[in-house]
Order: sequence, then structure tokens, then C-alpha cells
Amino acid sequence: MSTVTHGHDVVAGPADTTQARPSGARKAWGVGYRVLLALAAVLAVFATLVPWMIQRSDTRLVTITSGSMVPLFPVGGTITIHEPTDRTNLRPGQIITFRAMGNGTVISHRIVARLDTAALGGVFYQTKGDANRTADPDLAPAGNIIGVVDGPLPSWQSLAVSMQTPKGRLLVYGGLFLVIALGEIADLVGLGRRRLKTPDGGVEEEV
Repeated sequence: MSTVTHGHDVVAGPADTTQARPSGARKAWGVGYRVLLALAAVLAVFATLVPWMIQRSDTRLVTITSGSMVPLFPVGGTITIHEPTDRTNLRPGQIITFRAMGNGTVISHRIVARLDTAALGGVFYQTKGDANRTADPDLAPAGNIIGVVDGPLPSWQSLAVSMQTPKGRLLVYGGLFLVIALGEIADLVGLGRRRLKTPDGGVEEEV
């Protein structure tokens, strides 16, 4: 096609319909960033939802601080307990969490005997740690029982609970915000590099 202007023929070439395509590195970054963002978001939801669900149930969590029940309950592990219907009707073999007489220390030990006599003035339990050679020196009053132990917290739930510590929250939620911030920074830097000024003042996208 030709256009006549002031007696001169000006030939207009075919329009350039080629669009700039992102480089392979940009594609790889885009895919990698989306995957990283999705993983960070899923981890944050996991760390928030699982402890919330545990709190909404009747289950309570207790952290083991001594080795009196190893190897069943390792030091630093988490166990789940529930409130018994009748604290005075527990049986030997069950593991209970109770407050010790005197100092009020929270202990999770196994019942080895149930004592119900008028001399004691109620129901008491003789307890013993599985790793201990002898029974506990003091009896556990039924009224001091916090709960009956269900067992160790599943590892995946324990992982979620550990993420609610100050360090865990910093790692999970701080990591998510960091990933989002990196994405925003990368977008701004990439936009600045792709947009180049042309001699006539226009804007040309770098290929």
C-alpha cells in the first residue's frame, strides 16, 4: 500500500505485530516465585488452623519436661489429655496428669494403685514414672488430677503447635511476608528494566 504526500510516494511497510516475549529467566522466576508463595501460604494456614482446631476440641496439650516417662514420652514432646468424667474412678495402668501436693508441679505419671479409705479422707492414687525405679513419694489426690493422658501428639500436629512459639511464628509468618516483599521488589525492578525510553519520547519494551 502507498500513500501520496506532496507529490512523493511514501511506502508504508507492513505493521510489526511481533510482541516482546519474556525471557527464559523471567519465566523460570515467575514459576518459581508462584510455587514458593504457595508453599509459604500453605505453611502459614497449616500453622494457624491445626492449633486452632486442637483448642476448639476438648483436648488439652501438655509438654513433657522430664525423662520419667521415657521412652513412651520423650523430653520436650507434647501429649494430649482429656478431662475425666469421674476423677475418683480411675484405674491402675492409666496415665494421669496432676498437680503434685506441696509445690503444685504438673506431673504425668502412670497409676499403680487406687486408695480409697476413710483415714485418707477421699480417693488418692499412687503413681510412678515408667522410667523410675520406685513410685512417687507423695500420693495424688483425685481433686488434683488435671486430665487423663490420651497419648503423644501426632508428629504433624506437634509440628504445627511448635510453629506457634515466638521463633516459629517469626519463621512462618515472617517468611510469608518476606516472599511477598521479594515478589513486589522483583516486579518493580523488572518493570524498570523492561521499559526503555525511545528517541521520540515514547516507551519501548526491552526484548
